[in-house]
This record gives sequence, C-alpha cells and structure tokens, in this order.
Amino acid sequence: MPSQALPEVTDSYYQALQQRVERWLADESVQHVPCAALYRHLPDLYRFLVGLALDTRLPATERAGLVSTLKYIVAPYDYVPEALLGTPGLCDDLVLAALAVDRLHDTCDAALLAEHWRLPGSTREVARAILTAAGELVDAGILVRLRALIPV
Repeated sequence: MPSQALPEVTDSYYQALQQRVERWLADESVQHVPCAALYRHLPDLYRFLVGLALDTRLPATERAGLVSTLKYIVAPYDYVPEALLGTPGLCDDLVLAALAVDRLHDTCDAALLAEHWRLPGSTREVARAILTAAGELVDAGILVRLRALIPV
C-alpha cells in the first residue's frame, strides 16, 4: 500500500527541493535556461519515486533500482554537480527521474503507479516531456551515462 506519510527526512528534502526550484524559477536569470519550467516537476517526481521505493507491492528489483535513482538525485556531486552550479545543476537529476518513471510505466502496473501520483495528469506525460527536452537539458554524453544507470 502507498505510504500515507513519507519519512520525515524524505518529506523535508522534498519541501527543500520544491522551495529551491520555485525560488530559482522566480528569478529573471532563469529566462536563459533551456526548458527551465520542466525543473518544477523534479520535487514531485522525487516524492513519487520515494513512495514507490517504499511500496512492497512493487517488485524488489524495481524498488532496488529506485533506491539507486534516489541516491543519485540527493547526491550533491554527480554528472552535473548542483553543489557547484546551483539549481541548474539539477538537470541530470531531472532527466534520470524521468528515465526511471518511463521505465516503471513499461514494467509495472499502471494502477499501482497512479496511486502514488498526487497531481493532475500522468507521470508518463511528465516523463515524456522531460525526455523530449533531454538533449537541451544535458549533453549527449551525460544522457548516455544516465540511460546506463537505468536497468533494462
């Protein structure tokens, strides 16, 4: 069953991420960042993936993959380090989250996934929008590396 409340540390990270992205999107400098509006989805994708990682109805192999994806998202130093670049450095985290969601839609029950999504629309639509823009968010080499992190 889906968790009614995320663990406190997870919820705290979600809120901090959401505030960080919203503050950044409100700044004028964001006008020069390709596909900046897509960053707004990262906090909700994070929460979605955490909920699924904790849901024992999801196959163990999928949950293990989600844990790896979540570790990458929270790490400040990765292929595009947000610790150095600020919020624009979350671009690789956003693309990886979208890749994970896209895979889940290929491997898991749609009703189970829908239970964990709290917003209008579908996670697949959000993921596909991000993946369509992936070439503008990260360079081709990083995209290849991110795809390699998702099991086939």
